[in-house]
Amino acid sequence: MAKTYIEWTSCKAVNGQFGEFFNMSFNIEKLQQYANEKGYVNVTMSKRKEPGQYGDTHYFTLNEWNPDGASNNNYSAPSASQTPANNNATEGDISVEDIPF
Repeated sequence: MAKTYIEWTSCKAVNGQFGEFFNMSFNIEKLQQYANEKGYVNVTMSKRKEPGQYGDTHYFTLNEWNPDGASNNNYSAPSASQTPANNNATEGDISVEDIPF
């Protein structure tokens, strides 16, 4: 499936006192055309190869993934073996207690 680039958006990575953060701008009137049936606009932010004319470091594409699989945009829903059903971890599985933070 082809990517749908979201026009009239801007994203710049900025290094601040507490690390990297992103300044993002969206033209709301233009963004409304991408709203789904629930009124949300789902986007994917990707890093540009080179900064744009105005210093943009990232760009946005429309994220059309849905759990029904009607439009998957190269994503797939995790299978039952990939998602833990409960906290009873078996050998080789990672549980919440294994995470160091």
